[in-house]
Amino acid sequence: MYPKDDAGRELNAEFSVEADSDHLAVILESAGGVTAGRQAPRNADYREALELLLRRLAQLDAVLLGAFVDSRNVQHLDESERALLSEPVALAAQRDFEELRRLLTSRQGRIGQREGAPKAGNNSKRLRLRLNVPEYGPDDAKALESDLAGAGAGRFDVVMRPVPARPASWVGGNRVDAYEVLRELIGAEVRTVVTDKPNLVMGVRGHHVEVATENSPEGKLIPVAEVQAGIDRLMAQGSVLVSPPELGYRSWFIGAVLATLPGAVVRQSRPVVIALSEDDTTEQSTGLDGKVLATYRKEQGKLRRSLLDGRAAAACALCGEVFPEGFLVAAHIKKRSLCTDKERLNLSNVAMLACRFGCDHLYEYGYVTVSENGRVQVARTGEPVIDSRLTALADRACGAHHAGSEPYFAWHRANVFREAVG
Repeated sequence: MYPKDDAGRELNAEFSVEADSDHLAVILESAGGVTAGRQAPRNADYREALELLLRRLAQLDAVLLGAFVDSRNVQHLDESERALLSEPVALAAQRDFEELRRLLTSRQGRIGQREGAPKAGNNSKRLRLRLNVPEYGPDDAKALESDLAGAGAGRFDVVMRPVPARPASWVGGNRVDAYEVLRELIGAEVRTVVTDKPNLVMGVRGHHVEVATENSPEGKLIPVAEVQAGIDRLMAQGSVLVSPPELGYRSWFIGAVLATLPGAVVRQSRPVVIALSEDDTTEQSTGLDGKVLATYRKEQGKLRRSLLDGRAAAACALCGEVFPEGFLVAAHIKKRSLCTDKERLNLSNVAMLACRFGCDHLYEYGYVTVSENGRVQVARTGEPVIDSRLTALADRACGAHHAGSEPYFAWHRANVFREAVG
């Protein structure tokens, strides 16, 4: 099959999809010169097609398990000798598909060459991409092939498969489900409550929502987990600030979604506040004896004073830097809304001091956690400036880790932490 690009133009690059043991594989045929009966070189759009297929697979939340040169003359070699990647790649986390395509092509040249060959060979060889694609099993090869080809649409911007099952921790009771909220918004334009800029919800793909903005009209992927965290925070606290410390660095879009919820009220303060009531102290239950937000804030103050123990400055448990008390928060190691009353009162074990310069947010949203041996573990975001911050935190000793707090950190690792680096 030959794929169509986003403008509907058919590319000169033949590909297919087939079952590969318990997975699926995309096969991209090699590029070559003009042969008898052909007016153009064979598969001349090889590179463009490879990049297109990678982008479309990312929109389906696919994981690239391996990439291999699959030419007939090297198929007798062990896969380790034909491999182009050293580890799996979560495609939805990629931001530069041209760079990934260059990596896959540049490594092909020496595979299958005789020892001592003076220069690298063809870097557009027959390629096998082994994949795990949510909602597509080994029997769905033809369906995935058709979907990737874009045969039924001029643009790859529709939800082509049912949304995969949610993680168990996102389901239950009266919880507002971010998936359901976002699916209702597909095709709608939601405007930020801070700058009134438009956000077009293009679709829900696996565990991501695709959103087009003025700066990214082609669409960008935002983890549904971050929207869910914002909803949970609003429901637990009764109100949230539309700011990065509260909602993460995608706070403007998440705030726009929160503003669409039934009963939500936008207060144009600085920063903007979204609440579930016109009143400053909402009666939205936090799950602790039905107490209101004012009581919740008092509880936070008591917890922070306990952790500071009279000090005017203290170290952040994650980065280790010492900050004045005003720049530290009492961060719950286990999400407060899911703690039992007994756990919330376990002040010396259930919380830690975290700085407002990123550590509190990174931990809350699962980009940072603490291992069983007390070392900081970090995850990928795909954003270079944030990943550089995470790299600086990696493998530091956590000042709040001890035998009493380990069960709470274990909960965080199992329920909140994202994909570990390395």
